Amino acid sequence: MKKAKAPSTQPALHPFFRWAGFILVLFLAAFLFFVYGFLPPKVAKSIVARSHLRQAITLTPKDDGFQYQDVSFKTGDGILLKGWWMPSSQKGKAQGTIILSHGVFHNRQQVLNRAEFLVQAGYQVLLFDFRGNGESGDSPVSRGLLESKDFLAAYQFLSQQHELQKPVLFFGFSLGAIAALRAGAVEGGDKIQAVIADSPLPNLKSYVSRRTMGGGFSFLPGFMGRCLSAYDALTGLSLTEADLDLIPVVKQIQDFPVLYITGQKDDLARSPEVEKLFTLTPAPHRRLIYIPDADHDHTFSEYPIIYEREVLEFLNDLKAGFPEMKVPGTGA
Repeated sequence: MKKAKAPSTQPALHPFFRWAGFILVLFLAAFLFFVYGFLPPKVAKSIVARSHLRQAITLTPKDDGFQYQDVSFKTGDGILLKGWWMPSSQKGKAQGTIILSHGVFHNRQQVLNRAEFLVQAGYQVLLFDFRGNGESGDSPVSRGLLESKDFLAAYQFLSQQHELQKPVLFFGFSLGAIAALRAGAVEGGDKIQAVIADSPLPNLKSYVSRRTMGGGFSFLPGFMGRCLSAYDALTGLSLTEADLDLIPVVKQIQDFPVLYITGQKDDLARSPEVEKLFTLTPAPHRRLIYIPDADHDHTFSEYPIIYEREVLEFLNDLKAGFPEMKVPGTGA
């Protein structure tokens, strides 16, 4: 005869707690789907959509009283780039050659004011639209990876046109700064003599977390990778987070000087992040300029006198070989 089972002493789970656990599981599943399934494609589509809204050029150097020439040239991978060639305003040989470009989703008009003060100081400037921007050929945004080829194409164009006058510099703002640093790291000191990087962003997260609907979730593991995979699927690129990290790039810069510029109220390329890039750059001569009260888009316009003075001082020291500063009263 089988023994009867002893009654369980385990108290039955209250229905409320069973339902609460069920709802919690549903909520967690919905949250994970939203963060890793729904949101990354939305972030990717928003970036692609914004890149298709090209800003028109409404101002030329002539409107500000400067001479210029419309130019076009192709990159090594066949993208047609458009730009302006601005000769020096001073008589005689130019002080040097500046190749200059703009930030993401903008065009060369964004940095025209920077070109103008350089031209007035005796430099000749080529400013151009990045691929996928302004009047240049179509191409997806790649956070400076492909855009660095545009700087190299600009250099090649001027070299073939015999317009180069040393020192030659890559100068960029925001996306342009990232691309200029990347292009400089590729070429070393063989072609250019310095880079000026105004407000470079260190990585993809710095943009996604501060300028897209995915900002609040960018700290979660795997989220950035999902966004990038969705972007690659839309654009045909095959980018990884490591591809878009600027820190390994600046660590390679040892053959030429670099001038970093940061706005102290920049909420996108934040000053501590630019400081880190500056610190990790093993360039023989490097400088970091802080522009007071400036946000991301106003490093030049907030205090143009400070901006121009510091950039021109860097250029003068570059041409002089960065002489050691003398300490007043010591004779040294």
